[in-house]
Amino acid sequence: MHSLASSSRDWKVQDQAMATEDYNSDKPLLRKERKQNLQDILENEGIDTKFCLPKLQEHLHKTWEQDSLYLQEKDLQSLKSQEQHQYDRTAPEKHFDLSHSNIHPELQESLEEMIDKRYEQAEQALQELTDLFLEERQRQEETMSSKLHDKDNIKNDFIENRAFKDLLQRLGLEHYFPKRMGRDNFHLIYKTSVYKTRPSAEWELPFYFLQKLLMLDCGLRYLVCREKENIEYQVYPSTSDQDNEASDPYEDLFDDDDSPFTAKPRPHIHPMDIQMAIFHCADDFARQYILDKLSICQFALPLLVPNPCTSQIEFSLWCLKQIRRTWQHNSKSFKGKKQSFNNQQMCRVPSSIVSFIRVGNGLSASKSKIMNCVLSKRKHDVFFHRHCQGSHKDCLLMEGVVEVCWYCPGEEEKDRFDNCVTFTNLHGDAKHHQQQLAFLQEVSSLIVILMSTSDDNEENRKIVYDLWQSSRPLICLLVDRGKHTVSNSHKRVRIGIRNRNEADLTEEIITAIRRLLQLSNTALSLEDCSHIARKRGFLIDEDQRDCKEAKEKAETITAPLRDMNLSHMKENVLPLQGELWHLWCKKDKELYHLREKGNKSIEQHKSEIETQKQKIRYKQFLKAFPLNDFMQSFLRFLQQSSETHVKLYFLQWLSVFLDSLTEGHLENLREKQNSLWSKIQTEKQKTQKSCSLDLSQNELEIISTEISYCALGIEQLLREVAQIYETLEETSAKRDIVFHFLPEIAADLMLSGMPIELMDGDASYVPLKWVAAVFDKVSERLSGKRLFVLSVLGLQSSGKSTLLNALFGLQFSVRAGRYTRGAYMQLLNVEESFAEKLGFDLLLVIDTKGLKASEFNNKSQNRNNELATFVIGLGNLTLINIFGENPSDMQDILQIAVQAFLKMKQVKISPSCLFVHQNVMEVTVKEQTMEGQGRRRLQQKLDEMAVIAAEQEQCSNVSCFSDVIQFDVNTHVYYFPHLWDGNPPMAPPNPRYSHNIQELKSKILLMAKQESRGNIMKISDMKFRVEDLWRALLSENFIFSFRNTREVKAMTKLETMYNQWSWKLKSHVLHLQNQLNNQIQNGKIQTLERSSLEGPITEKYETIKEDLEKYFKEDPESEILIQWKGNFENKLQILQETLISHARKEANRRIDLKRSQERLDSKKMDYENEILQKSRELALTLKGKELSEKELKIKFNQLWNKWIYDISSNLPPAVEPNIEVDSKDVLLAYFKNERNIMDMIQTNSGKKFEITYEKHIKLAEQFLLFASNLEVGDRELIHVTTKRIFIRFDETIDNIWKQSRDYNVNDFHEILRIIEQEVTSAPTNKRFSFTSNYKMELSLCLFKRASKNFKEIHMAFMRTNDPVNYLESKKDDFFTSFKISCQGATSVKSFVDFLWNKLIPAVSTTIRENMASKIAGDIQATCPAFSGNKAKLEKHILISLAKEENFDNYWQYIHEPESFFSSYIKKHIKIYCSEEKDGKISTFLKMNLKDIENAILSAIQESMAQAKDKSSTASEWLDFFCDHLGNSLIFPRADLRVIEHQELKDMESLKEAMREALDGAMMKAEEKFLSTPLDEMVPVIEKILSEQLCGCWKQCPFCKSICTNSISKHEGDHSVSFHRPLAVSGGCWYKTNELSIDICSTAVASDTRFILRDTLKIPFKTYRQAGGDYAMWSITPDLSSQPYWKWFVFHFKSKLEEKYGKIFQNRGEIPGAWMIITKQDIFNNLKK
Repeated sequence: MHSLASSSRDWKVQDQAMATEDYNSDKPLLRKERKQNLQDILENEGIDTKFCLPKLQEHLHKTWEQDSLYLQEKDLQSLKSQEQHQYDRTAPEKHFDLSHSNIHPELQESLEEMIDKRYEQAEQALQELTDLFLEERQRQEETMSSKLHDKDNIKNDFIENRAFKDLLQRLGLEHYFPKRMGRDNFHLIYKTSVYKTRPSAEWELPFYFLQKLLMLDCGLRYLVCREKENIEYQVYPSTSDQDNEASDPYEDLFDDDDSPFTAKPRPHIHPMDIQMAIFHCADDFARQYILDKLSICQFALPLLVPNPCTSQIEFSLWCLKQIRRTWQHNSKSFKGKKQSFNNQQMCRVPSSIVSFIRVGNGLSASKSKIMNCVLSKRKHDVFFHRHCQGSHKDCLLMEGVVEVCWYCPGEEEKDRFDNCVTFTNLHGDAKHHQQQLAFLQEVSSLIVILMSTSDDNEENRKIVYDLWQSSRPLICLLVDRGKHTVSNSHKRVRIGIRNRNEADLTEEIITAIRRLLQLSNTALSLEDCSHIARKRGFLIDEDQRDCKEAKEKAETITAPLRDMNLSHMKENVLPLQGELWHLWCKKDKELYHLREKGNKSIEQHKSEIETQKQKIRYKQFLKAFPLNDFMQSFLRFLQQSSETHVKLYFLQWLSVFLDSLTEGHLENLREKQNSLWSKIQTEKQKTQKSCSLDLSQNELEIISTEISYCALGIEQLLREVAQIYETLEETSAKRDIVFHFLPEIAADLMLSGMPIELMDGDASYVPLKWVAAVFDKVSERLSGKRLFVLSVLGLQSSGKSTLLNALFGLQFSVRAGRYTRGAYMQLLNVEESFAEKLGFDLLLVIDTKGLKASEFNNKSQNRNNELATFVIGLGNLTLINIFGENPSDMQDILQIAVQAFLKMKQVKISPSCLFVHQNVMEVTVKEQTMEGQGRRRLQQKLDEMAVIAAEQEQCSNVSCFSDVIQFDVNTHVYYFPHLWDGNPPMAPPNPRYSHNIQELKSKILLMAKQESRGNIMKISDMKFRVEDLWRALLSENFIFSFRNTREVKAMTKLETMYNQWSWKLKSHVLHLQNQLNNQIQNGKIQTLERSSLEGPITEKYETIKEDLEKYFKEDPESEILIQWKGNFENKLQILQETLISHARKEANRRIDLKRSQERLDSKKMDYENEILQKSRELALTLKGKELSEKELKIKFNQLWNKWIYDISSNLPPAVEPNIEVDSKDVLLAYFKNERNIMDMIQTNSGKKFEITYEKHIKLAEQFLLFASNLEVGDRELIHVTTKRIFIRFDETIDNIWKQSRDYNVNDFHEILRIIEQEVTSAPTNKRFSFTSNYKMELSLCLFKRASKNFKEIHMAFMRTNDPVNYLESKKDDFFTSFKISCQGATSVKSFVDFLWNKLIPAVSTTIRENMASKIAGDIQATCPAFSGNKAKLEKHILISLAKEENFDNYWQYIHEPESFFSSYIKKHIKIYCSEEKDGKISTFLKMNLKDIENAILSAIQESMAQAKDKSSTASEWLDFFCDHLGNSLIFPRADLRVIEHQELKDMESLKEAMREALDGAMMKAEEKFLSTPLDEMVPVIEKILSEQLCGCWKQCPFCKSICTNSISKHEGDHSVSFHRPLAVSGGCWYKTNELSIDICSTAVASDTRFILRDTLKIPFKTYRQAGGDYAMWSITPDLSSQPYWKWFVFHFKSKLEEKYGKIFQNRGEIPGAWMIITKQDIFNNLKK
C-alpha cells in the first residue's frame, strides 16, 4: 500500500498527458461532484481506491475524471445489475457526463468481468478496462485524422477540445488561433516593461514570454502567474461522517495529496503550455522568429507537434529554416585538425540523430533532465523537465511533442561529441504515441530508452523488445537498476541509473552514445527527415500552398544560376551594381570636390562630370535592359503578389537557394582573407618591413573584391532594384508601371519589418533618389506618423546587430558570413496608447555594417567617418557600441563618434548618445561601476578627443565632451557582460546580458520621451534629412555645405504666414489712415492724439500676436519653429512700431498741410463772408417776390461784378520768389569746396545730362592699370543709378503738385539729398566711385529742370489761391445760397441738391481710396505669384520671362530689378482689373457703396435726432451731420458755409428729401467712379504690393542676384534661392574678354579663387573674408542642375556677347549639356 502511494506521488510530478476535450471546460462544481461520487462508489463497492486509482492512473496516464468520460449511463446500469458482493454495489451515475452516445461494444463485457471477480482479481480487471479505454481513444484519434481532410468539419473539431480552448482564453489568445499571430502583433514598443516586474494576470503571460524572448531572457521558461482568487473546490472520500474517528498519522502521510473538503487552487498555467499555446497561435513567420530566439537561448525546439484539436501531427521544417550554428568538427580525415562550419543552416545539416523516449509511466527519473546533463556541462535546461521551476503535472500541450536540439562542438578539448549531433526528445509514454515512435525509429542513428525492468505491461515490453531486436543501436536507461546490473552488447547497452552519481552516470551515457554513433552510418538532416514524415502522413509546414508555390518559384528562377561561374554570376544577374555603379559614385563625389583643370572653368568641369555620369547611366541602361530573365521573374513575382506574406515566403526561399550557391565559395574566401589579415598584422609588427607585406595587402584587396563580386543575397537583389529605379529615373522618358512599382516593393518589405538598405556599403554611397522614393511610399501608407530614429555605431563584429535585435526583436543580420556593409534601417511600431506619451508613432532603427572592416584598405578611415557622421546625424539617439577593452578599438570608435557629434553641433542638430561597453568581465564590471575608474577614464578620453576635434573643426568654446552634446558619464554609459554564459556554441545567453538589455531599453525610451518635439520628424521629412546629410558629407566642408531642408521648409511656411500677418496689420493701418485723413481733411483733428493712432493699431497687433502664438503652438513643426519665435515676434513688434511711426508722420504731415491750407483759406473766408452777407441783404430786398430763376440770376449778376471789382481793387501786390537765385545759392553752399562750381553754374545751359566715364567715374586704385576693368555691368550700374535719381526727382516734383502747395527753397535741398543717397547706396563693390563732377553736373541739370517746374508750381498756386479766382470758382455756390434765401421755406430741395452735389465727389474719392487696398488684398489672396513671399514671386517672374523670351525684359530684370518688379506688378494689376472688372471689382464697388450708403443714412438719422432735441438751425444740423460722416468721407464742414444760414423749419421734410435723393446720388457716385479709368489706381495698388512683397534689394556681390527676403531691412545674411552664371551680369575672367559661366554657389564648393584686387586673391570657400557686402551674404554650395540660367545663357548667347562686348570662349565656352536644356526642363525645375 505504501509503495503504491509512493508510486502515486511519483506520478504526480511527471510530464502529464493533456486532458480530454470535456474535462477542463466543464464547470468546477460538476468536476468536484464527479470525483467525490466516483470515490464514494468505489469505496462502497469495497474497492480500495488507494490501490486502484494510482494503478489505473499509471496505466492510463490519465486522471479518473478523464477516463470516466468514456463510460455512459447504460454501462453503469449494467454494472449495478451485476452486483454479487458488497464491493460490487455501485451508484456512479452522478459522476458520469451523459453527453456521449457511442461506446465501444466490448466495454460492457469487460466491466461485468470486473464486478464478477474477487478483490484479488481487481488489478487484472482494471488492466482490461485500460485496454478498452486505449482502444476507444485510438478509434477517436483515427476519426479525428479522417476528419482532417474534411474542411467542413475542421471548425467543429477545433471547438471540441475544450481544455485547449479554456487555456487559450486564460492566456487571452483565443482570437489568434489558429496561426493568426504575426510578428507585428508583438514587435511593438510597449509601455509595459517586463524588467523587474511579474505578470499580474494570466492573460499577460504571452506578452511577458514574447518580450523576454526577444531580449534573450531565459527566464521566459519559468513564467508563472498564481492568482489568489483562482480557487477550485474539490471533494474527496472520507467526509464528515469520519471527522470524529481516530486516524493514523503515518497512514495519512501516504494518502493522496488531495484532502477531502479542502480548497485547492486551480493549477497555474504550465510554462510549456504558454510556449506551445503561442506556437499554435503563431503564423509561420512568427514561429520562425520564436524558434530562432529559443534556439539562441539554447532551448529545445518543437519538431513534431500534435495539433490539439485534430491530433494531426505537424512537422516543423519551415519554422526551423532560420536556425544557424557555427561549430568545429574534429575530423579524422584532417589528421586531428578541426574543421570549421560557419553559419550552417541546421535543417540542412546531415547529422546523427539520437532520440530519447520513455516507455512506461511513473518512472522515478526524468528523461529530459538526463538529456540536459548530457548536452550541457552547466546543466542548462535545454529541455524543460519535472524539476524546473513552475512545473507541475497538469501540462496540456506537451504530450506527444517531439523536441529537437543540436549539440555543436566548439574549440575545447573536452567537447562531449566530436561532431554535430541532433538530439530529439519524445514527451510522454512512447506506447501512446506510436506514430512519433515509428518516425523516430526510422530516422534515428541511436535510440535511448528510459524504462523500468519491473514494468510488466505487455505493450511496453513489446516496444522495448522490438527496439532491442532492431539493427539500430540502442541504449536502455534502467530506472530500477544500479550500476552493477549493467550489461552491454555490441550495439545495445543497458545502464542502470538508480542511486547513481550524476556526473559518473552522465559520463557513462556520453561514452556509450559516442561509441554507438561511431558504429552507425546514419546521418540525416531535418530536410531528409521531412520526406519520411511526409510519407507517414505528417503535415509538413512547408507544404502549405503559399509557401510551396513561393519555393517552386524561387527554385525555378535560381535554377539557371547553378551553371554560372560564381565570380561572374553577380555581374551577369545584377549588372547595375558593379563597376559602372562604383564609377558613377566616384564621379558624383567629384562634383562635390571640383577642381580647376587646365583651361577649364569650374562649370565646364562640372558639366563634364555630369555628362560622364549621364553616359554611365546610359551604359547601365543598355547593359541591364531589357532585364535578364532572373530579374524579370523576381520583379514580376513581387509585383503580382498582393499579399505581403507571400513575398516574404518567396524572398526567404530565394535567400536559401542563393546561399546554397555561394556560401561554400565565400567561406573559403573568408578563410583566406582572415589568414592574410593575420599575416599582415604579424608583418607590421616586425621592425623591418618585407616586400611580402605589399604583396599580401594587394592579395587581400583582390580577395575583398572577389567576396564583393560573389556575395549574392536579398540585400544585393534589392540594391539592384534601387539601381534599376535610379537608372530609369535618369535615362528613360517613358516610365512604365514597373518604375513606379519598384519603391512600393521596398516600402512593403520595410513595413513588414524587413531591414532595408540605406547606404550601399560596397560603394559607400546613398542612392538618394531611391531612398527618397521609398520614404515617399512609406509616408503614403503612414501619413503624418512621427518618427524617432535610433542609430547604433560600433566597429565590425562588436555585437551591434545582436544588441539591437535583443532590444527590440529586430532582424538585422548577425551572421559574419553575410559580408554586409553600409547602413540598414528597420521600422518598429509604437503601441498606440504609448505613442501619445512618447510623442512619436514609429521607431526607425539604423544599424551600421562594416565599420573599420578588416578587408578595407586605406580608404576605410574616410568611409568610417562618412558612415558614422551620417548615422549620428540621422539619429535622435545613437548607441555607441564598444566591444572588449582593446584601447586601439576604443580610440578608433570614440574619435569617429566625437568628430561626428561636433559636426552635428555646428549645424544645430542635437542628437543624444549612450555608450554600451560590451564583453566586460564581471569582475571588471564591478570595479568600473563601483569605483568609477572606467567611467572616469572614458570621460577623460572623450574630453581629450572633443578638444582635439574642436581644434580641427575650428570650433571655439569646446573644452569637454559635454560642451558638444548633453552627456552624463554616470547615466549614459552601460557596461555589458559577454552575451554568452560560457563558451559557444553550446553556451546559453548570459542572464546579466538580458537584464542589461532591459535596463538599456528603459533608458532609451526615457530619453526618447524627453526628446524635444522639434527633433521628432515626420516620416515624410526623413528623406530630406537623408539628402541634406549625405550631400553635406560629400562636400569637403560639412558645416559650410549642410542645408537643413526641413528647417528651410518650415521657415518658408513661416515667412508666408508672416506675410499674411503683416498684411493684416498693414491693411488695418491703411484703413485707419484713411479714417484719420478724412477727419483731418474735415477739420476734426487739429492735433494728433497718441491714443487715437496707437490704440487701434496695438489692439490689432495683439490680435495678430495671438494668431502668431497659436501658430507656434499648434503647427506640426512647432518645435522647429520655436527657435525663430522670438525673432518673428520682434519683427512683428518692429513692424507695428514702424507702422505707427509712419502713420503718425503721415498724419502730422497732412495736419501741417491742412493748417497751411487753412491759413491760406482764412483770407478767402473773409471775402466769402463779405459776399454772403451782401447776398443775404439782396435776398431780403427781394423776399416775397415771386421771381423766376432767370430773374434771380440777373439780379445776382448785377451785383456780383461790382463785388469782385471791389475785392480785386483792395488786394495787396504779390511777392514773387526768385527761384533762379535760390538755385544758385543752394548749389554754391553745397559745393563750396569745388573750385569750378561758379563757372559751371554760369555756363549751365540746361542741356540733357550725359555720362562721361573718364570725368564722372573714378576707378579704385587696384583697377587703375586696366582700362577694361570698367565692365559693361559697371556701366549699366552707373546708368541705372542715374536713371533712379531722375525717377526720384520726377516723383518729388509730382508730390509737390499733388500737395497743391507753393514752391519752397528746401525743395532744392531735397534734390541734392536724393543724389547723394543714390550715389552712396550704389552697389559698386568698391570697384569705382562717382566723382564730384558727376554730382555737380547732375545737380545743375536737375536744378535747371526743377527751376522751370517750381515756377509753374508757384504760378498754379497763385492762381488757385488768388481771391478773385477763388471767388469766381465759387460763384455757383453763392448763387445757390442767394436763391435759397430768396425762396424761404420752399428751399429744402435746393438745400438738399446743394448738399448732395458736395457729397457725390466725396463718395467717389472715398470709394477710390478703399478699392485700392481691397484689390491689393484680393490679388495677394488669389494670384499665385503674390500669395507667398518674394522668392515665390521671383519664380513666377522667371517663368513669365522664359515664356516671353524677350531679351530686353531680361536686361531690365537683371540690371534694373526694382523697375522691372514694379512693371511686372503693375502689369498683373492691370490684367486683374481687366479680368475682374465685372466680377470681383464690381462686387467690391457695391460693397463700398453699401458701406458708404449705410454711413450716410446713419449720419442723417443721428443728426436729425440731435437737431430735433436741440431745435437746431441749419448750421447746427450740418455740424451734427458732418461729425457723423467724419470717419467715412472727406466732407469738410467749411464747404457748406454758403448754406448754413438757411432756415430749416421742417426737419422731417429735410430727412425725407435726403433719403429720396440718396439712391440717385449713389448711382451718380458709382457712375463717376466708373467713368474714371481703373489704371489710375494701379500705382497705388502697386505701391501696396511692392511694400508687402519686394522687401530687400541687395544684390549678390558675385552674380547680382537679388536677395529674396520679403523684409526690406531684415536681420541676418542676404540670400537667394539660386544663383546665376557670372556672365548673366557681365562677369568675365580676370584680364580677359572671356565671359565667365561659373556660378557662385558652385564655386564656393570648389578650390577656385576670386580676385578682389590685383594683390588679393581669396578662395571662394572663404569669400566672407573679403568683408563688406561679401560678409553679409550667405552663399551655400548647390550642385543641383540649376537649368534656368544655363538655358538663358545659351539661348541669348549672342545678345549677351553684343551687350557686354565679351565672348564665350575658352574657359567661358558654354558646355554642351547647357545646349540641350529645354524650356520645359526649366519650368519643371522652377515648379518643384
